[in-house]
Amino acid sequence: MRLYIALALGGLPIGAMYALQALGIVIVYKTSRVFNFATGAIGLACAYNASSLVDHGVPIVPAIAVAVALGVLIGILMELTVRPVRGTLTRTIVTLGWLLLLQGVVGVIYSSQVGTNEPARLLQPDPFISLGVLQYSQDQAAVIGIAIALSVGLAVFFRVTALGTATRAVSEAPDAAKLLGIRVDRVNLVAWGIGGGISGLSGVLITPLLNKLDTTTLVIFTVQALAAALVGRLSSLPLTLAGGILLGVVQPVVFRFVSTSFPSVRGTDELTALVVVLVALLLFRRGGRRDAVSGGLEPVPIRPLPTGRVAIASTVGVLLAGLVLPLVMDDVGNTSRSNITQTAVWGMAVLSLVLLVGVVGQVSVCQAVFMACGAFGTGIAMLHGVPFLLAIFLGALLAAAVATLVGLPAIRLEPLELAIATLSLAFTADRFLYSWVPFASPDSNRPVPRPGFASLDPGHAAAGERNYAWLVVGLFLLTAFDVASLRRGRTGAALTALRSSEPATAAMGFSVTSVKLRGFAASGFIAGLAGGLYAGLLQGASGAPFDFTRSITLLAYAVIVGVASVPGAIVGGFIVTLSTLTIGGTAEVASGRSASTVTLLTGALLIGILVVAQDGLFGLLSRVFRFRRPQREPVAVTA
Repeated sequence: MRLYIALALGGLPIGAMYALQALGIVIVYKTSRVFNFATGAIGLACAYNASSLVDHGVPIVPAIAVAVALGVLIGILMELTVRPVRGTLTRTIVTLGWLLLLQGVVGVIYSSQVGTNEPARLLQPDPFISLGVLQYSQDQAAVIGIAIALSVGLAVFFRVTALGTATRAVSEAPDAAKLLGIRVDRVNLVAWGIGGGISGLSGVLITPLLNKLDTTTLVIFTVQALAAALVGRLSSLPLTLAGGILLGVVQPVVFRFVSTSFPSVRGTDELTALVVVLVALLLFRRGGRRDAVSGGLEPVPIRPLPTGRVAIASTVGVLLAGLVLPLVMDDVGNTSRSNITQTAVWGMAVLSLVLLVGVVGQVSVCQAVFMACGAFGTGIAMLHGVPFLLAIFLGALLAAAVATLVGLPAIRLEPLELAIATLSLAFTADRFLYSWVPFASPDSNRPVPRPGFASLDPGHAAAGERNYAWLVVGLFLLTAFDVASLRRGRTGAALTALRSSEPATAAMGFSVTSVKLRGFAASGFIAGLAGGLYAGLLQGASGAPFDFTRSITLLAYAVIVGVASVPGAIVGGFIVTLSTLTIGGTAEVASGRSASTVTLLTGALLIGILVVAQDGLFGLLSRVFRFRRPQREPVAVTA
């Protein structure tokens, strides 16, 4: 028992940092109703900035001040990009773009995933400070003191100062605040600046406690901040502080308890935070259903399939392209043919989001997790003697089952809340699921040998690549046709109705619960099928291609090309393949500056497209063509 008490008390400094990061989220949400997913990325950028300044001889305190000022600047720039975007969920997706942008910028500037610089320290770790039975180093005690002081100071600021009162007014009734003469935009700008500064300070302070600085750890720490902010109901600063400290106290105890029985298990901190997120979302949310338009993305239904001669010509053209492309690439080489296969695989992954977001109206930021379930499920099935062609469908069924479980909270959660839950799941899978031995192998890489007709044996490699390309392209075309055909029939009518209004769907006689779960299952099946096919392409299943960044970028590409566009899915797949190959990466996953460049460009493109055209590139092109198309003048009717 003494050991567990000591572990719990030792978690106080980290818990204080969770609370500090969460305060930045709460302040932004209180004013603008936007959940800032980039809070960890802001801390990341500021931590690297502070460490770089210290390495160049700048004293500690001025370096921290500059880093916090950088956080304030980033927060202000974020608000300016969020302001012109319509819809709470769409604005939150903009912050995902900033997460990618900041992570990419840091990677490009500092070149590697793991930083070589010693994290900047506010104080030296020695000597230790004794507080009764507790003993903390100076930097640990400083972190706890700063978190408590900042929480109290912000509470006083919001209750006593004129700007704080204006902020509360904007939070509770923005329209009424405008009538009272309060400049809402300026208040939001201040709130985002304060939130960015706090996120930057938390990043600088937490890196010495972790004793490392890299481009992923602080971003994944966002899930801890999400949990603390949700415990505080996204409004109460004292509860947020308590939630962060409680999480920091509980995590070491859970880790010790689990590691004693299961030494190989990793990621228990993220798993604990995920449980807190789900419990907080389900217990603290307001009841009642809301239309998709009020809390989610604006309804943009899938465009119907062409009819008549256009349909025949399109079908023949698509089939010929799928048949001829692998043959044409015989003269180019196996690498180019492999690129076609990759494009079809990633296009299928984007297509799963077109189904879920564009048709069902639900948002998933963990689609790569479903792909991983398909990949590892395929490997597990083949380990037990199941042939490849059957194994990929068994893996897809496993992904569909997992997607259905993920969809269960969606019955009660609003779109923004579901985005929070799925992003937390993506973070957790990255640290826990992909190293869990019953799911992954002990070396986290399950063999997935190809079938005989697509093998890469010497002398038959070209034929094997060509046959595998035909298999993948054929399955992609089949799933694309199925998704595009969803407008027809009773299921399509139910999904289309759900996209616009849940109450209207129920009034039409459909079960909202059943429709949502079927949509999640179908989307998970397609993503899982893509994951199994990708594992076959690489002849192995590992977690590296399906990390949390991949989940975010898949959603980004779906939004960029247009969530209502089935043809846009293949464009999204092409972008994924192009970005991983032409900027210096490998076929599996880009690395170093290459990966950072891809991440940076994806984030910038996502932010830009949401500011300019929320229905994506295909929606923008459609509007341009409609504008340029000459309008027929009405024919006068004479007596």
